[in-house]
Amino acid sequence: MVEMVRIIQIVEGNYRRIAHLILLVGLFERVWWLAVRAKDQYVGGEALNVAQSVARNGTIADAFEKGSGLTAHLPPVLVLYAGYVYRIFGMNSAVSDFILSSTAVITVLAAAYLLFLSFGHIGMTPIWRLAALAAFCLVPLFPQLEIVTFRIWEGGLASFVSALLLYCVTRPEQPGPQTIRSWVVSSLVGSFLFFLNPAAGLAGFAMLAVWLFRHRSIRAWPGYIAAGAVVLAVVLAPWTIRNYEAFGRFIPLRSNMGMELALANHPGAVSNRDEKAVMLERLREIHPQESQRAFDTMQAMGGERIYADKLGAEAKAWIAAHPTQFAALSLRHVVQFYFPPEWQWNIYVDFPTRTMKLKLMLVYLFSALGLLGALFGLVRWRGPYFYPAIMVLVPAVTYAVVQPVLRYHYLIHGITIFMAIEFVRRVVGLVLSRSRPAAQ
Repeated sequence: MVEMVRIIQIVEGNYRRIAHLILLVGLFERVWWLAVRAKDQYVGGEALNVAQSVARNGTIADAFEKGSGLTAHLPPVLVLYAGYVYRIFGMNSAVSDFILSSTAVITVLAAAYLLFLSFGHIGMTPIWRLAALAAFCLVPLFPQLEIVTFRIWEGGLASFVSALLLYCVTRPEQPGPQTIRSWVVSSLVGSFLFFLNPAAGLAGFAMLAVWLFRHRSIRAWPGYIAAGAVVLAVVLAPWTIRNYEAFGRFIPLRSNMGMELALANHPGAVSNRDEKAVMLERLREIHPQESQRAFDTMQAMGGERIYADKLGAEAKAWIAAHPTQFAALSLRHVVQFYFPPEWQWNIYVDFPTRTMKLKLMLVYLFSALGLLGALFGLVRWRGPYFYPAIMVLVPAVTYAVVQPVLRYHYLIHGITIFMAIEFVRRVVGLVLSRSRPAAQ
């Protein structure tokens, strides 16, 4: 027992060095995966199409195919970055892929380190924070996403910005005028997060609202809210103006919500058929990236905005006519968001069954314990634990009405690991505290 106490003291006395070592090992693991497994793997989908358009002529266009026109289908940040990397170093060249993969890996590891620091602000002890950091870094459950997909898709960057916002709202307050500057900085981070990923952004705004409620009087709220609104408007203005010029309408974020609603809410989705088969069939029916017929229909109608609006109107009409079925689908989507079923991991490519079962078991374990931690954070622990609890719970509200995919779950992957370890820490502490009197 004495030796164990001494080891714990040594670990806690050097926890920052150990954290840096864990991050370094996590980096080496992902570099090894990139060298051995990712050589022939490329990003697909609309993000790649737009990045190719940027590489060709600098335009944010052609989300579904060359010639499909200007797009507001996804946020422009990473596709612009990837497009110019491709333009300079070559499309899908080894150098381009290495640069983009390195950026993605550094982003997700930096997000993990910010979570590590943020939970220190909240009050989690160093040794348990190290356990959570090790679980994230040393057991990479989503290497395909972290190393390949997030070269262009925004999930890794959104996870980093989410963690940065948590760091901002949990750090100790500075006295005097620094507080309003901190609010502006936090609002800037939250607004950028909302621009990148609206679901995570809503969680970010909810965190800022809780911070305001906990730390400022009601009389101060209007000034803070006005400052946050100005920051949000400044962040969204360039993209909104560009979209108005391109499409003649107000589009502050994306133009694809109608298509996402239609993919998730339709008669086939409530059938008893295999969910993967239903999803693939629906994609081939209405998604221009998956179907030449859908692409031709979109072009004949006048482009992606009009096509997505039509699909959205059809989906809303079906929802209004089938509220009970819509509620059941929404509940299913929430469950899938936290516990992604096996078919979401292999929509197009099958993974080895043994590896898949192990990954599912670990992801479900972290999700279940993380959800328990989030619920206890709201109901019992409270205080600063409201913030990570919000990050875990609020995004599900948005993803309830669409069909979740694996990269949506990744937004909460890191935070659920830390909340899971915190829940275990509290259970262990409770058990030990109750066992001491009996031992005496």
